[in-house]
Amino acid sequence: MSTISKSSALFLLPVLLAAGSAQAGVLDLGIGGANLYSLGNFSASGSDVEGAVLVAGNLSASNYAINGKNKDAYGGYSLVVGGNLNYSSGSIKHGQYYIGGAKTTSNVGFNSSTASSTLPLSFAATANQVKQTSGALSHVAATASSSVQYGGMTLTGSGSGVEVFNISGASLASVNHFNFGSQLSKHETLIFNISGKDAIGFNQNGVGLDGFKDYNVLFNFYEATHLNLQNVGVYGSLLAPLATVTGGGGQINGNVIVGNWASNIQVNASRFFQPTQLGGFASAVPEPESYAMLLAGLGLIGFMARRKARARSGA
Repeated sequence: MSTISKSSALFLLPVLLAAGSAQAGVLDLGIGGANLYSLGNFSASGSDVEGAVLVAGNLSASNYAINGKNKDAYGGYSLVVGGNLNYSSGSIKHGQYYIGGAKTTSNVGFNSSTASSTLPLSFAATANQVKQTSGALSHVAATASSSVQYGGMTLTGSGSGVEVFNISGASLASVNHFNFGSQLSKHETLIFNISGKDAIGFNQNGVGLDGFKDYNVLFNFYEATHLNLQNVGVYGSLLAPLATVTGGGGQINGNVIVGNWASNIQVNASRFFQPTQLGGFASAVPEPESYAMLLAGLGLIGFMARRKARARSGA
């Protein structure tokens, strides 16, 4: 059997790596159009999620409404629960619902929603994918900058159309308003990679977030294990796959992906994150072009190995 030398392998390594790094990846949250996805459990009362809800573990809710805006996930599901459902005094509207474990309900209206025996996704695979997305996104180089002064954070872009900011959870929690500076245009994509395992979230004394209404926004709390949201109005999607989210009051307008949901804040089915091309981002699922480059690299390895073997045999 022919072999390839270490020097040749090192020469070809960039060819193989190019399959995953040379091109921009598509940043897509990959949760089938759901409004809220919990990788663990869900517990809430006295509020609602306007779109579809996915819960890998158990769901416990009272005086709660789901999918009032008829924003189904995975082609027609309003609610998917991998574990047990304990639900009182509420409603599940439109689409189908799937319950993997025991179902206990009282005074729950299943308005135009019907039971399904088919699980529309793999919770394990989806959890792995969103964690990979959050982690990979955190390594994308910043294209924009931020500065804090007099209680406000000024955001300065690069004019690239997709801006990446790297900020700390402490900085985010310290400000009460945002200034949108130069080189930022409305309808651009703004991505915030927010560091800190115990990121408190947004300023709990009232923070002005209305300016984000004009942008496609994703807040990536890639390290946070606890995220508290209290009386805030968030315009943008939250990606916090390791975090237990607590708090109440206010609203989130966008997609929400969390480790566990233990909050009464309202989640609205608006301003969902729009998939976008992002330079330096390695998407969790390789694109067809990446496969083609990988196969080309493997073919080149085989060709060089065969040529070396012929040279040794004198052919």
